Amino acid sequence: MDIGTLYRGIESARGLDGPSTGIRRRILQITERSDRSRTVAALLRGALVGHPIHPALVTIPAGAWTASLIFDVSGDPQTARRLIGLGLVSTPPALLTGWLDWSERGDVARRVGLVHAASNAVGIWSFAASYRLRGKDSLALARVLSVLGLTAVGVGGALGGHIVFKLMDDPAVEAAATPVLDPILDVAN
Repeated sequence: MDIGTLYRGIESARGLDGPSTGIRRRILQITERSDRSRTVAALLRGALVGHPIHPALVTIPAGAWTASLIFDVSGDPQTARRLIGLGLVSTPPALLTGWLDWSERGDVARRVGLVHAASNAVGIWSFAASYRLRGKDSLALARVLSVLGLTAVGVGGALGGHIVFKLMDDPAVEAAATPVLDPILDVAN
């Protein structure tokens, strides 16, 4: 199986549409609550720079976690632990901006986005467990969890790249990405 087949399988996974619709509806309820919430959401989506800021924000945890493995291999587990901590504390802004960007995408991009988020969640939890174990003299298991975490974040990053460079270049996907408010049902679709 090639990677394109995997991407197409995720893109066509209609079983993700139910959870996707519910999560998206909740995000839009929060962000469309008031003028202030719309302004904050627009800023977090990158209105000041003219494009999403999520891709830039993910470089901090991804870079810190990649560097942590380098320090682990070179025999400096304390620096590795500090870098894992840096990655963990820099994750919330990346998560927030990612979910906001995701909420504006069409069905296909949101399907891939859910798998992207799930993969990254495995990575984040793996690094959180690795960080905690490093304080308890369980270095071998902590290192295994770090490798698992970086692998999961790498898969998540590949899926994020697919959303941005493949799905968002498709005009049909981009056109479907704009939420439309149905005033009768009071829902975005």
